[in-house]
Amino acid sequence: MAGPDVLHTPEAGPKVIRGGALRFMGYAAGVLLGAAASIFLLRHLGVTDFGRYVTVMSLIAIVAGVTDAGLTVVGSRELAVRPAGEQRDRLVANILALRLVLTPVGVLLAVGFAIVAGYSDEMVLGTLLAGAGVVLVTAQGTMMLPLSVELKNGRITVAEVVKQFVTLLGIAALAIAGAELLPFFVVQILVGVVVIAITPLLLGRSGLFRPRLDRDEISPLIRLALPLAAAFVLSQLYFRVLVILVSLMSSERETGLFATSFRILELLVGIPLLLAGVVLPVAAAAAATDPKRLAYVLQRISEAALVGAAGLAIVVAIAAEPLIVILGGEQYRGAGPILAIQAFALVGIFVSQAFTVGLLATRHQREIAITTALGLVSIFVLGLALIPAFDSTGAAVAAVAADLLLAVLTYIALRRAGPGRTLRFGFVPRVAVASLAAGVIAFVPGVPQLALAAIAAAVYAVVAYAVGAVPREVLDAFRPPPANDSKAST
Repeated sequence: MAGPDVLHTPEAGPKVIRGGALRFMGYAAGVLLGAAASIFLLRHLGVTDFGRYVTVMSLIAIVAGVTDAGLTVVGSRELAVRPAGEQRDRLVANILALRLVLTPVGVLLAVGFAIVAGYSDEMVLGTLLAGAGVVLVTAQGTMMLPLSVELKNGRITVAEVVKQFVTLLGIAALAIAGAELLPFFVVQILVGVVVIAITPLLLGRSGLFRPRLDRDEISPLIRLALPLAAAFVLSQLYFRVLVILVSLMSSERETGLFATSFRILELLVGIPLLLAGVVLPVAAAAAATDPKRLAYVLQRISEAALVGAAGLAIVVAIAAEPLIVILGGEQYRGAGPILAIQAFALVGIFVSQAFTVGLLATRHQREIAITTALGLVSIFVLGLALIPAFDSTGAAVAAVAADLLLAVLTYIALRRAGPGRTLRFGFVPRVAVASLAAGVIAFVPGVPQLALAAIAAAVYAVVAYAVGAVPREVLDAFRPPPANDSKAST
């Protein structure tokens, strides 16, 4: 049985890397499906209604994050240090019960906010419908927790791709049928029903869970989760507060343009969150038994985060305008320059998530809450200062500055907590060299931007590999073992 033992074996590292790659490929497939869904949304709804759609979905995403209350992360960490069997099952059942209590309450509060904020009746009802779908999706996600700890990332990937595929089918069908805005929120309920239906196939009959509330499980779980709950509340506000600020302080068109840029960035922001979730069980197991191994994990994930984020930001910035036009048409071209700026927020987001893994693994939840609060204050202040003068462009600049500041604050917290003191940043100049080489491509005249983006991606990959910016373990994990030693350790 995989259980916790796999987390302490030499095979754990390669499994995490390969599992992370598999999750990334699944996520990339989901992004493509999401992009296809966005094409239908953008072209069918138009700038104004699309702005309303994203505003509601941002509100619902806040609900999902806030009502998670840190339970998913704490659950993943605690499952990593428990033996497989009854102890794990009991913990998952209690987390499931808490989610089924908290999420509906959060949905009702979101509906109340929509009413108080003066949103249209269509948006208020849309908040309720989309929220009902979130209740189903979060329940299914909770039941999948043991798979992440057992490093069975393939099954998790299947569920994630199915969600995006069903979303695309629902949105496409409504757009083709000429539906108004409101039915598009019902798609979330359809997604929830489908993923609940396929869960027995992914977990097996013995892997299904019935909600239960055990006082001896709930009390310590809540104590562990409360600091993370505060951090998650702040982080959900953090990622979406600019959408709300633009909607309140600028025009509907500017809201629609920024919402378009945010929608694309939101798809990419999921990458570091996904990879951090893959690494966390191994980091938590290492923190409990082997500090040197934890230091090694944090060093490598920090390197991978920066090299991945820098390359992705450059490519997205170069391709931003034609990508926007392909997705939404000429009416959305104004969102291109906004996305070109906002893309560089990915650097701060990726790196801060890598550092957060270290804080989570060593149970420094309080520090996560503090750094996230400081980041929220910074993004709010920057938004208030820049949006009135520069509209959605100011919001994009605020996002980049605040995310870089958050990465710095998270590193300071990690260093004060202990694990950050072993981090070495000799890899940063190597990433800078690769970034400079790729960035120069953007200024080549007479070449379409999409072609420039593809060339920049190739240049970045080649230079990053040549200067040693790519962690060796990433390459080793996909190489077959030597012919004379099939059990060779990486």
